[in-house]
Order: sequence, then C-alpha cells, then structure tokens
Amino acid sequence: MKPLFVLLTCLFFQQDIPLKPANEFRVDINLKYKEKPSSYGSSTYNTNGERMDKTEGQQPFLSVRISEIKINEDEKRISVAGLDGKEIIRKKTDHLSEVSFDMGFISDLKADASTYTIYFLSADKKRIKKIILSIAPTGIFTVNGQWHGQF
Repeated sequence: MKPLFVLLTCLFFQQDIPLKPANEFRVDINLKYKEKPSSYGSSTYNTNGERMDKTEGQQPFLSVRISEIKINEDEKRISVAGLDGKEIIRKKTDHLSEVSFDMGFISDLKADASTYTIYFLSADKKRIKKIILSIAPTGIFTVNGQWHGQF
C-alpha cells in the first residue's frame, strides 16, 4: 500500500513541461516532392505475379526549420524527439540560430497523427520548455496547439 501511495504522490506532483512562447521562435515549413520508396521489400510480388516493390511516385515531403530562437539563460541544450519519442537531434544552444529536420512524407504523417517535440534543456539536462509540432489525420498542422496550416 505504501509504494502505491508514493507512486501516486509522485505522479500528482509531476508537472508538465511548459510550452515555449510563440514570440520566442519562428517555424518555417519546406514542402518538396520526393520519390517515395515502396513499403514492400525488394522483389515482392502479389498473387497475380505483379511486382509490389515499385516506388510510389513523387509524394509531398515535409521539412521544418525552427529559427529566430530566443535562448534564455537557463536553456543550455536543445533536443528534438521524433515520432517514436526517440531523440533525433541534440545541440548546445551557445551559438544556435536555427534547427532544421525532416518530418517525413505527408501521407505517412497524416496516417499516424504525428507529433515531433523540441525540448529546451537546462545544464543538468532537465526539460524546461518545449515546442510541439503536430499533424492531425485531417492534415491540420499545429505548433503548440495553434493552427499553422493544412496539408
């Protein structure tokens, strides 16, 4: 009973990481068309003997650039977490002017209701602020919950 109480107390007092104010950064998107590889392995055939490993043609691909970042004194590092929560970028904020990364093909992002999170870390690597980039299944692109476009 006591371990359960301690766990519930920790969860209750755990605070969510605040969002970085919109006036402290700028989000620019770059939509380009790239050849989308097949989701099937090479030399895959269907029951009719037709190849299934053909490319899916030119598809819209989204890249994002976060610029004009206002770095506060306590923000020593920046970290970008991808779709699965794994870190894809980590940089020191000493001379940071922008961060760019690829989000992926729009069709995949919409299908997965994708979210990328940019964390600002303290000197002891504690997450102190964040920016959330999301694409809903409807194609609405939001930055920290605010509409930023639609695909």
